[in-house]
Amino acid sequence: MAAENEVIYIVAGDEMQKLFAKVFPDYQTIPFREDFSKGSCDGVCFNEKMIADRASFWGVAKEAYLAKMSPIIDLDLSRTYVLTFGNDSCCAANLKFMIGFLKCKGYAKPIRVRIVNEYDLTVLQEYTC
Repeated sequence: MAAENEVIYIVAGDEMQKLFAKVFPDYQTIPFREDFSKGSCDGVCFNEKMIADRASFWGVAKEAYLAKMSPIIDLDLSRTYVLTFGNDSCCAANLKFMIGFLKCKGYAKPIRVRIVNEYDLTVLQEYTC
C-alpha cells in the first residue's frame, strides 16, 4: 500500500477539494467536476461522443468541458488513487462512473473508496473494489 503522501484523492468537486486543503493540507487531490446523476451517459470511458453529449447537456463548449474534466481524463494510471465521495445521489452516480472509468482505462491497482461526511470528511465507509 502506498504511503499517504503518495496517494492522490479524487474528491467530490471543488468544495470538497477546498475542505481537504483545510483538513488535510498535505494531501494531493483532484476534484471530480461532473454530476452523472443528471442527464444520460453511455459508457464509462471518455470518448468524442460522450464528451460532446455531456458538454451539450450542460450547455457548454466541448473545450470548456474538456478543460474541466482533463484532470480525470488524463489520470496517470501508475499512481495510487482513493475515490472520496459523499453518500448522496450525485456522489453515488459519480463514484459508480469513476470505478467504471478506472476499470475501463485498465487501472491495475485495487480501487480504494471512502464515503465521507461532506461537511467534515469523517469517514463513513471504506472499502476496496
